[in-house]
Amino acid sequence: MFKKAALLILILACSSLFAQGQVAPPKKTPGPSTGHQVVLIQEGVAQHDRGNYDAAIRLYEEALVENPDNVEAIYEMSFSYSMKKDYKKSLELAYHGAEYKSDLLAAFYMQIGNNLDILGDPKKSVEVYKSGLKLMPRMAMLHYNLAVTYRNMGKVDDARKVIKDGLLIDPNHPGSHALLSLVWEAGGYKTPALLAACRFLVLEPKSTRAAGQLRIVKDAMAGAVQQGEGSNITIFVDPSAKKDEGDFGALDMSMSLTRAASMTEKNKGKTEMQLLVAQFQTFFAIMSEMRDEADRSKFTWKYYAPYFAELKQKDLVEPFVYFITQMDNNQETAKWLAENKTRVSDFLTWSKFYKWPAAE
Repeated sequence: MFKKAALLILILACSSLFAQGQVAPPKKTPGPSTGHQVVLIQEGVAQHDRGNYDAAIRLYEEALVENPDNVEAIYEMSFSYSMKKDYKKSLELAYHGAEYKSDLLAAFYMQIGNNLDILGDPKKSVEVYKSGLKLMPRMAMLHYNLAVTYRNMGKVDDARKVIKDGLLIDPNHPGSHALLSLVWEAGGYKTPALLAACRFLVLEPKSTRAAGQLRIVKDAMAGAVQQGEGSNITIFVDPSAKKDEGDFGALDMSMSLTRAASMTEKNKGKTEMQLLVAQFQTFFAIMSEMRDEADRSKFTWKYYAPYFAELKQKDLVEPFVYFITQMDNNQETAKWLAENKTRVSDFLTWSKFYKWPAAE
């Protein structure tokens, strides 16, 4: 009876915090899990993974009756309620979990922010993420979630800034590169979007998100070119191209020129992949030459350009191109990758240990 009353007090405390709409500073100490509680939570996670959310919640409740301060059970129960679309209950639990000083604190803040967003209160979601970043400024996922909310609110400038901040902390988070690529593409920043999408595809070449990112790459590399009658080729120039992310006029033109060159009689015997490799070779070479005079205060020149310049210097462009285009599922790509495993391994090893710029 006493244990059930303790669980009721926990739920009432959650409801009180939710009503206030505030995240209490973490002051409580989590209660360590007993062996039995570990088993209950593991069984709950297994039920959750099968989509049996109610069964999972009952197991977490049982663990919390034994130990109301079990933050793992609180988090998993909040997650299960979110998956069954009971966002208010999920939110109540996440608010409570955020009272504890634990390794799950950032996860609770993200759960709160996500639920608030879904419930139609993105402004409050932004405030939650910001308060979380004050406590955990180097938590890249909080930056990412805040950027997603900003983008959904139409605050793309804020989203761009926050994503960049997160990438300086964690350069290996695929979603941040993908989100930045999408934001840049929507804003008309062709070359920055291309480079961010390329980096995403190095990290995640065959995921469900890869197709959209590969489309950004191919659209950019297609350039502003139109094939006319006979050998006539028209190249279009955008005089109003934005420059606040850096001046990429020469690089944008190089994409169009190399694309136009691929349409000439000289290159008719080459495959699409061979042409794409040649195009990237030229593109990265021009970018490397431009780096000395570029504005290094701009994120693309400071962050992405050195990576791709070194890739070109290390003669890794060919394995890079075949590796990032795996979503095409064409036989030429599969054959090249199978026959060149050492070159692919060399590329991936170099990329893994590349030293990215860090937050100051």
